[in-house]
Amino acid sequence: MTTGRNAADRYLSKGRELVKPVVHGIARRALPVVERASGTKYVRERATGAGKSSGKPKKIATETARAYRKLATGLHGATAENTDGWTVAPSTREVDAKARQLARLKAHAALSEALTHGSSFGPAVVKAGRSLVAAGHLADTVSVGLNLRSNPSTEEAGRVLLGLAYQRSSDPEVAWAQFEKIEDREIIVAAAEEYYPTAIDTLGHEALPLLESAGEAGETDKWSAKAVLRTAESAFCIDAFDQVRTLVETRLDQMEDDADSAVRYELNRMRDWLPGGKHLEPLPTAGKRNFGVLSYDQPGIRSRNIGDYIQTIASIGHLLRYENLSFTGDNGLTDLFAKLRQSVKEERKYAGPEAELNLVEVYRDGNVYQDIPEDTWYIAFGWYMHDIFGKSFNIPFHPNLRPILLSVFVRYPEMLTPDAIAYLKKYGPVGCRDWQSVAVLRAVGVPAFFSGCLTTTVDTLFPAASPDRRSGTLRVDWPKDNKGPKKKQTVTAIRDKSFPENLELARNWVADYAYKYKHVLTSRLHANLPARSVGADVDFEPKNKSDSRFGGLIGINEAEFDTIRNGILDKLSVLIPLIATGASEDEIYSKWVEITADDMAAADEYLAKAELPVSDSAAIAAAVDGVDLPTADSNTTDIFMTVAKGEASLVSPAIVSIDEHATANYRVWLPSDAVNEAQADEIRSNLSKGTIEFLPPVSFAGTVNDPEFIQALLPALFSDHERLIVVPAAAEISADIGELSSVEFGESLLAAKHDIRKLRSSGLTLMRRIASSFGDDHVGALDFVFASHAGLNEDFVPFDSQVVVLNLEALRRERVAERVIGLMTDRGVSYADALPLIVGGHYSEIDGEWNVRAQWEAEDRPKLVNWQRQGRYFGQMALSR
Repeated sequence: MTTGRNAADRYLSKGRELVKPVVHGIARRALPVVERASGTKYVRERATGAGKSSGKPKKIATETARAYRKLATGLHGATAENTDGWTVAPSTREVDAKARQLARLKAHAALSEALTHGSSFGPAVVKAGRSLVAAGHLADTVSVGLNLRSNPSTEEAGRVLLGLAYQRSSDPEVAWAQFEKIEDREIIVAAAEEYYPTAIDTLGHEALPLLESAGEAGETDKWSAKAVLRTAESAFCIDAFDQVRTLVETRLDQMEDDADSAVRYELNRMRDWLPGGKHLEPLPTAGKRNFGVLSYDQPGIRSRNIGDYIQTIASIGHLLRYENLSFTGDNGLTDLFAKLRQSVKEERKYAGPEAELNLVEVYRDGNVYQDIPEDTWYIAFGWYMHDIFGKSFNIPFHPNLRPILLSVFVRYPEMLTPDAIAYLKKYGPVGCRDWQSVAVLRAVGVPAFFSGCLTTTVDTLFPAASPDRRSGTLRVDWPKDNKGPKKKQTVTAIRDKSFPENLELARNWVADYAYKYKHVLTSRLHANLPARSVGADVDFEPKNKSDSRFGGLIGINEAEFDTIRNGILDKLSVLIPLIATGASEDEIYSKWVEITADDMAAADEYLAKAELPVSDSAAIAAAVDGVDLPTADSNTTDIFMTVAKGEASLVSPAIVSIDEHATANYRVWLPSDAVNEAQADEIRSNLSKGTIEFLPPVSFAGTVNDPEFIQALLPALFSDHERLIVVPAAAEISADIGELSSVEFGESLLAAKHDIRKLRSSGLTLMRRIASSFGDDHVGALDFVFASHAGLNEDFVPFDSQVVVLNLEALRRERVAERVIGLMTDRGVSYADALPLIVGGHYSEIDGEWNVRAQWEAEDRPKLVNWQRQGRYFGQMALSR
């Protein structure tokens, strides 16, 4: 194994390479060169005629091309010969490859640069590791980290590299398992940006003594400004406001006026969200009943999507249609309401009850940090949730809020914690903007129905012009061409405007659809639906038609559109008068259950129609009929080894590592084409306790020896076996694999380790990701969503299917092979996704040390290190130790 010092020497060597003239002389020009070349925009504009009147643009383009060529030929890989910078730019693929190499060289150089400038080894390693992680080279970071950790003199430097990598790729607990074993204070201070947020995210309030000790020792003064900000964000999410205030105010007092302006802005902004800040100022309560108007601020980030504010404009129309309803409260809002009231469609107006509502601004994603008045009602619509600093969700909402849950989109199934589920049940049924959200909520026991989007009703405030003088075409985030008028729905400037100003801006956007442009081309849902609502002709072409936001909202005709609009109008026409006249909470929510009963029944019927595909048992039987199948031997442990493309060379060392630690007889079964006979004989000659055998060639669905179908067919191929251990060829085994033969199944279908990778903790998220991969087949995606969620009553944590112990009898009994293969053949789902989806939570956990995925976690005493899909160099390095 490479020593830690050798690893450092290798870094130094790479750093010296950078100072060679071929790179050093043009490094300053590298990034703009890459940026220009990657999109080819710079050179193509000139090729089409821009700037032809002057020789200067051509000279610049030529110099750019020469600089790129000089840089690129000094890096590994082919470089295009015909790149001239005027008519031919390098391909995006070539530029991306060169950019990755350049980023890697710069990251490797960070260590030598830090040491050259007198930094200690530990802090220098932190700087280098941070550069590698930022460039996306996690495998390199882990590789060097493991090498350094194996040497006592560099162990802590290795652990900090592993922590840096795992903080990016895995759950906080995995990174903290490395960070917590570091005692070198220099390293901890250097890595404070990652160390303390990870501690807080893992330990919660138990991490605060670590933070306080650092402050008492004066170490926080040595932190970077970004380390202060990131630590404050994590502390904020556990309501450790005293610690946040100390960090933020101390650093702001120390910062120079011109230093870290972006961080200074965020620190000042965070201070506004602390107790006593402007967001906790009492809201006006002059009216008889408070009514919330949905806004889009929160501690993490303020929305810059004009589509959000268009949704709020649509919600306001449901209040202004009542002529006898008056409004008090925030002056900006009441003034805007008075202005908008003048434009309500005549056919939507009602006299309504004489009542008064007090308007208060309610943050969709940050209302728990507001001073919300008691008994504040509001329509809770839109995208839930935008997380706070990527760590927490604003649900349950503020206890003084009484939500009407209508037109809700559930973005992250992970937001559905037990508390969130109980909250949604209390105030349900939940009217969902899309069918995917209906399926997700019902899968965790929350009553839900499809309501469609609130923006279908925005026409309430836009009476049709007579005559209709609209003309021309507007493009809103339209990717296909740039001709004619165009807009982008993301507007950074709105973050600096007041809430009423942004609502006014949103109103003007919709006015363009209603009165200026006849045709709208867009990839945005909240340009599509509002424009259709006010009568524009719309072409809606999103990047992915199977995106989870669009179920029930894409591909709908005018009758279906009107059904959505009228359903929302009718429901709110019942509730708004009850709220305005002071009806009790019980009366309002009872009425809500009553008026949504038909929609709930319709959802029951609609969802029940879908079923997941199931492969014909006869086809599976035919695939194994007439072939020589393995027979069980009670005295032998049977192991099936998967061999992915390019892994043939890993088969021998993996099997030898099994043999070295085996204490009883075993057989390793390989696909028939995994290795040739000579290679097999070579492997056999190195074994003392076991043998290797080959499965017969497997033909299925027009393929021969397809690795995924072989795995799916294992219950049929091992037809008289009770259990089977499955491991990848890219495995390094350092314990007796026979231990897995004694795994207790109970009622489980198999035994495996839960998937430890970041954002892999939710089966519902797995289903959503699969559905989104259907692309243009949005109908098939929706059908899959309905069928995959049917029968669930809670979420589950998917398992890692690369190392499993199969309960073959149970798998056959439950027809798992048929169901998995059905998804693979009919829906194109991979085996790695199909098996966890079908098994769901019906698996037993194996010891985590039996499947250590080195790019995502580390163990001090692993039993099986799984290097699959982690880079050829990465895996071969491990297996050669």
